[in-house]
Amino acid sequence: MSQESPDRPARVESDFAFFLSRRSGPQELEVGFDMRVASTDKPEGLPEVWTVEVRAPRWFFGQIRGPIESQSAEAVSWRVTSVSGAPHVTRSVVLDRDVTTTKPASTRQQTQIELVTAFGIGVLGVGAVAALLVARLAGPSALRRWGRAAIWAAVATYFCALVEAPGISLPEQSRGFLAYSVSGVASPDVIWKPGAALGLWLWYVLPVAGWWFSRRVATGRPPSCRVLLVSCVPPLLAFTLVAVDGTTVKPGVWHGLIGSGVCALGVHLVLRHLGADGSARRWAATAGALLWIGCVTFQLGDLRSRHPVTDETEVTMALLCTWPTAAWLTALSGPVMRRTLGPGVRTFVFFALWSLLLCPFAMARATEPPERGLYLWSYYGTSFFKGYLGFPLCVIAVCGVALQLVYLLRRGAVGDRGRAVEPVGRVMLVCATLMALGNPSLRTLSMWGGALAVLWVALGSLLLLPVGADTTAAKFRRVGRQAHARFMGRWVGAQLVWDARADFQRAARSALTEDNGMSPSDFAARWDALEVPGRCGDPATRLARLKRFALGSSAGLAPRIAGPAGAVLALLLALPWAVYKLMTSGAVGADAFMPFHLTEISKALRFAHWALYGFVFGYYYALLRGGTPIAKAAMLMVTLLPAELLAMIVLTVDPQYTTNPSWTDMALACGGLAGQTFVVCMGLGLCWEWWLARAAAMKWSQVRNFRRLSSITVPLGTVLVAAATAFATVVAGAWAQQELQPPTASSTSPPPPGTSAQPVP
Repeated sequence: MSQESPDRPARVESDFAFFLSRRSGPQELEVGFDMRVASTDKPEGLPEVWTVEVRAPRWFFGQIRGPIESQSAEAVSWRVTSVSGAPHVTRSVVLDRDVTTTKPASTRQQTQIELVTAFGIGVLGVGAVAALLVARLAGPSALRRWGRAAIWAAVATYFCALVEAPGISLPEQSRGFLAYSVSGVASPDVIWKPGAALGLWLWYVLPVAGWWFSRRVATGRPPSCRVLLVSCVPPLLAFTLVAVDGTTVKPGVWHGLIGSGVCALGVHLVLRHLGADGSARRWAATAGALLWIGCVTFQLGDLRSRHPVTDETEVTMALLCTWPTAAWLTALSGPVMRRTLGPGVRTFVFFALWSLLLCPFAMARATEPPERGLYLWSYYGTSFFKGYLGFPLCVIAVCGVALQLVYLLRRGAVGDRGRAVEPVGRVMLVCATLMALGNPSLRTLSMWGGALAVLWVALGSLLLLPVGADTTAAKFRRVGRQAHARFMGRWVGAQLVWDARADFQRAARSALTEDNGMSPSDFAARWDALEVPGRCGDPATRLARLKRFALGSSAGLAPRIAGPAGAVLALLLALPWAVYKLMTSGAVGADAFMPFHLTEISKALRFAHWALYGFVFGYYYALLRGGTPIAKAAMLMVTLLPAELLAMIVLTVDPQYTTNPSWTDMALACGGLAGQTFVVCMGLGLCWEWWLARAAAMKWSQVRNFRRLSSITVPLGTVLVAAATAFATVVAGAWAQQELQPPTASSTSPPPPGTSAQPVP
């Protein structure tokens, strides 16, 4: 507000700026206004005649509507009135321009097929390692059959996600009486939200199949008729409850339900009477029951997605269709602990897990929403089987990792070979990759960076931990401390002889030319005496074999001790970067509300995923590909580095997951993360090499000759990268703090397109 003098009228000026998205190519913005909306509930004393001006430098004005007062190359203005009863006139202008920018786009429109495809890629990676685990647990006689079954389960999971892709409804953008028509950008939650069919498949069908398989692993027999009946009845009861809860069910739904029963019965009869072998006949009832459960839950999910139900029916449906997950985890506890749990312990574990899964769902219905303020439990007030399921899946991931750790530690003695020790290592690497973003959930798997990271680690684990490595490398796991000392002595001695042979060759040149020097026969005898011990293969092969036996074992250290030692060492090496991310970044993959301090738990999971990498390195050291600690650490880095970078790139340049995409942010984040991964992996390798020398009562310099440039490259490079990473972390933190400061009033950046409204005195 301004006034030239007391006897002159006051002048009121109002400005408003609207920031467009940053992207290359043509941009179009339509600005319109309605004075009838502006004059509604207006305060007393406002002028009745206004001048509305749209000023947009470097834009082209087109499709101007309404009687204009003035127009220039950079602005257009209208003279309007806010008097009640004035005739309504549409006033708007369309702004166009072509923009070329080297910065990443600030907005982009995702598609359903992108999110669903990313989810399918992530499921493929999880299914690959799960198939190897299932095949190993099934035994050599049924290895391929059960492996194919696990792959088909992953394909069915992707099918359930694909068939439930609802339409997109983009919200219109408006603000007061000034309306802006721009291309709306929806969040991933709006584009694709997992439906009830996928939720029921994840929470009922797969856990039931896993429960049955765990019983087969423990007893060697198919599930009993009582177990099959208990598993088949709950989805049918839930379907009946949803159907009678005021929902008009079409006859085709009932026909589909009857057809599912007929198909399941047909599969049972065909396998029972026409099965080629005894295993098909024994598993006929199980196959028919699983087909029935899959068809019924799919129809139940489709019916639940299209028709709302009451809270009572929703609670009953959740109780009927979530118990298999708790039953499966409870059934796994006995084999993992290598002892049968008592009935009381099993009952307690079952109800504890079941309650933990349902606690947010129950709290949302037990608490009353406040009259004012934000109701934090509203996210869980909807169906349990819809959405990204952040909290329940986090519980499953934590329980799964805990069971894996207990299983490995119980079977971690020297020379102990558990049936599933090798494939569990691949599953643990995938779990650690899911935790790299924070909260492992369907949201994490639907991000293209997280999905590709999971697939890369799943495939890379086959290279890092070859299939059958527990058999081919079993001799290295049985090496004791004394045997390791002998192997180290032989290798160091052979290496000394080999180096002495090279020195002898250089010194013998002058001795052979002297009159009273060395004769050719003496040279040949001495040359043959300095040969690398052994008869098989050439000298280089024999030397490499000695080196592998000397540095390829854990020196008698039991895997149950080497695994935790590697975890602690990796966590110490990753401490600067992990603490920085813990303090500056939030958890990814969270629900709208994270109850019970789950945000802190998710950050702790991201902080601890480096420890899982170190645990795998220490526990499986003798089985990893490579002949030396540095070679094994390099293979671990090849497996982990692309996955870590893929998960980071999506959080720095994809506008769907960051508010300010920037190539600089991506370079700083990926550079720091790459350096941190290099430090962790190479640090593990160097520390393990030091430990192997120490276990053989040798100095590290006897194993690694620090006088050679090739020998000091890795230690020196690790130290330099660690220092550079720490420096970059500090600089990035200070730079981020400066970027977060509000702009000063003296900013000279050109203003974006905007509008100004000026009253006429």
